[in-house]
Amino acid sequence: METRRFPEGWIVFAVPSGFSFDAEPTFRTVQVDGRMTVPADFVMLIASAEMRAKDPQMMIIVDYIASESGIRLHKVFGTGDWIDHLAEVVQEFPPSEWQAHAERVIVNFMLLTTPERLEAAKPAESVVPLPVVAPITAGRQLEPGVQRRRKITHDHLREVATVYSEALENDDPPTRAVQQHFRVSHSTAAKWVGQARKGGMLPPAKE
Repeated sequence: METRRFPEGWIVFAVPSGFSFDAEPTFRTVQVDGRMTVPADFVMLIASAEMRAKDPQMMIIVDYIASESGIRLHKVFGTGDWIDHLAEVVQEFPPSEWQAHAERVIVNFMLLTTPERLEAAKPAESVVPLPVVAPITAGRQLEPGVQRRRKITHDHLREVATVYSEALENDDPPTRAVQQHFRVSHSTAAKWVGQARKGGMLPPAKE
């Protein structure tokens, strides 16, 4: 199927979550439905010409999680005043088309060599690492909402502990896994891990 054409000045691309230009790209991959290999967690970034003109760092960020059984939308968030431009983007690029396009782009990304991946992902340079801004979870309609700060609740720390523990089991850096899962700084992720330990949700750190 032909890749969708976008209006002039738009940027739409997909990269593994946490993709960085400062280090050799590393990310866990999975084979989905036995038909394609993709990163276990990847994002599609969307910026219209109007968004870019207002703020070059403004993006709508669509986060996907992949497993052997399929790919699911995890959350939609963004940078800057993205929520003000969501209706414009949705009218031109309906959410019903997002996953199919994201899959095509990320599969092509996986076929590139490391230098080619860095070159292909250059449009993302100004917005990596990706911050958390006003998440909209899957299942809710994509309509403008009220931005709000994340509350550090018992359930939130339980999720932190789960992500941390699963990363340990997979021999992945656990604090970095928390950082990438929630799209926060490493120091914030480390603080949450410490709070989860104090709450008895994680064992004491090894000396």
